[in-house]
Amino acid sequence: MPQILILLYSQSLQILVKLFVKLTGRGGGKFVRFLPKSQQHLVKNYARNFQLQVDTTYPIEASVWLASTYDPTTTRFLQQVLRVDDVFLDIGANCGAITLVAASIIETGKIYAFEPGPIIRSRLQSNLDLNSSLKDIVQVVPLGLGQQRCQLSYFEDQTYRGNGGLFQNDQGTTVEVLPLDEWVAQEKPKKIDVIKLDVEGMEYDVLLGSKTVLTIYYPIIYFETLPGFFVNKPYSIRTIYEFLTSLGYVIVGPREPYTSISLDGPYPANSVAIHPTQRHRLERLN
Repeated sequence: MPQILILLYSQSLQILVKLFVKLTGRGGGKFVRFLPKSQQHLVKNYARNFQLQVDTTYPIEASVWLASTYDPTTTRFLQQVLRVDDVFLDIGANCGAITLVAASIIETGKIYAFEPGPIIRSRLQSNLDLNSSLKDIVQVVPLGLGQQRCQLSYFEDQTYRGNGGLFQNDQGTTVEVLPLDEWVAQEKPKKIDVIKLDVEGMEYDVLLGSKTVLTIYYPIIYFETLPGFFVNKPYSIRTIYEFLTSLGYVIVGPREPYTSISLDGPYPANSVAIHPTQRHRLERLN
């Protein structure tokens, strides 16, 4: 197909997706499969303030270009709970779509963007370099997080480029893995207010390595709970819920009115763990 026709088709699809997002409040991810790959675009005014470079080979980036947002639910939640001086951990930062949303709110705080995948981390860094105002706000951390210090192999999902996982073999790219508790003891951030955790089924491992952080700082945790990522795991989403509730957290949905979720489900795509001391952050802002 001639390039001009590809562009016209893509722009028409973009118009339809933006209308869909406006009418439904949902993201445009389901439409990515209809978008031709390997197109290069620059999204301007992403998250109101920033630029984001898009390669439509990568579904997350493609969905941002189609809808001018990545995930409306996650975006709205972060806009609700984040404050200008917060410290935010984006664990599984990918290309930086959520990092930039957080940066649009945080002005005097700090964002630590954890991304062990070398290729997608380079795309994350490129997007940060496009936005010079973020130089002192966002720090990229090239580590994996887990229950214990070790080395694991990173594999990128070739059917969903940009996403990847950590495995115990020597076939992929070797990455260093630390418990979050150990990283915090080394780096000594002044506080930790909110954590976004999206690590393709390793959420429980990361949380087990974060127990001290969770019981000292009581950060709000926004974490992925797609059942498909837990099919071959020795634990379940219920296991994660039980661990967090044992630390005093309450599990709620990511949308207003932030209703409590049963340990037995049904489970949303993303869940929120919030300690009673932080419940005020869920109150509607005036």
